[in-house]
Amino acid sequence: MELGKIFINFKMKIIFTLLALFIFQIVIGQNSADRPFNLLNRKPGVMRHYSLFAPTETSAEKFDRLNTHIFFNNWLGNTQGVATKFYAIGHGLNLSFDIPFSKNSIFGIGIGLGYTHYNIRHDGNLIFESAAVPQKPTPDYTLLKPYTGQKRWINRTVFNQIDVPFELRIRSRKERHKVKLYPGFKVGYIFDNYQKWRVNDLKYKSFNFPDVQHLQYGATLRLGMDNIFLFGEYNLSYLFENKNSTQLNMFSVGISIGWF
Repeated sequence: MELGKIFINFKMKIIFTLLALFIFQIVIGQNSADRPFNLLNRKPGVMRHYSLFAPTETSAEKFDRLNTHIFFNNWLGNTQGVATKFYAIGHGLNLSFDIPFSKNSIFGIGIGLGYTHYNIRHDGNLIFESAAVPQKPTPDYTLLKPYTGQKRWINRTVFNQIDVPFELRIRSRKERHKVKLYPGFKVGYIFDNYQKWRVNDLKYKSFNFPDVQHLQYGATLRLGMDNIFLFGEYNLSYLFENKNSTQLNMFSVGISIGWF
């Protein structure tokens, strides 16, 4: 158990280091290198603007380069009657290059690097089975079934994922109350997964499902005004890769904020 915690902490340090390097590259890459620092051409403010420099006459203004998502997440498919709790809340963060097609164009693209924490709170049980007869000591597929044992006070399944999001960005030209439509696609890699539950005063946690489909991909959509969006995501790939496993797809809906 302690080794598992140490391993997770080590992986999280790697993630935050990569994100820090990525935002540094964005700061360098999306600001002109030949403009000297001058207090007169600074453009102050937060949210929409994080550059120290005002845009030039020919450069397009950048938006939504740091994004956070808070969402209800669920799985769809052969759920065997297992219900997800209304407080199954996940979150995500990504850093993106905002690339308008031109200064006055309403079209552009966004591509970046992100992290997503899926957190399914439910009343079921994930069971690991073996297809071999007699059964092997190491299971090779996963079944979702209703839980019929002692009452569990905590019962959640977690997937942590590194993402590469891509969006086609469409937004109105007006300065205020800017309407934005961002259909997109996301490819991710599940680097950590576990289920956690509590019965009375005893806590349990198991790691590394036998057949997690580590490579995930799916469609995303953001629709909003200024910095606030409605957010939706549907994974086209299954959570488990073995053909004997319960076939489940991840689905999320919530709110997204484009900070600057």
